[in-house]
Amino acid sequence: MSLNDTNSHSTGGKTQTDKELPVSSTIVETAVIALRSEVSEADLVAASDRFQREFLDGRRGFLRRELLKVAEGGGYMDLIHWADEEAAEAVMVEAATSPACQAYFSIMEMDPANPNEGVRHYRSLAAYEA
Repeated sequence: MSLNDTNSHSTGGKTQTDKELPVSSTIVETAVIALRSEVSEADLVAASDRFQREFLDGRRGFLRRELLKVAEGGGYMDLIHWADEEAAEAVMVEAATSPACQAYFSIMEMDPANPNEGVRHYRSLAAYEA
């Protein structure tokens, strides 16, 4: 079956297959994580769980989060989906005074003068699912 054989429908003059999701104002945040030398992966997961439970759960605009590990080699990344830019930006401000955030950030190699270093926001151009 080719892509053209899938069910499709028109969305404002644009054809969209059943496998393509509508584009929205969703923001995808990536944050590269480099652990301090004395910190284990188990420490990272424990701090991540606390960060999720005490800071992100129930927060306006929070949709989903994944803690990722580079498949080969070292390195980690947080991947967070926000409902909109306003929600993503509000968290950046509030994180500065959150004990759970400070505990999470304390296990990472980062510049205290620039805590947003390595954090990027992306706007979805297209989304697809299986």
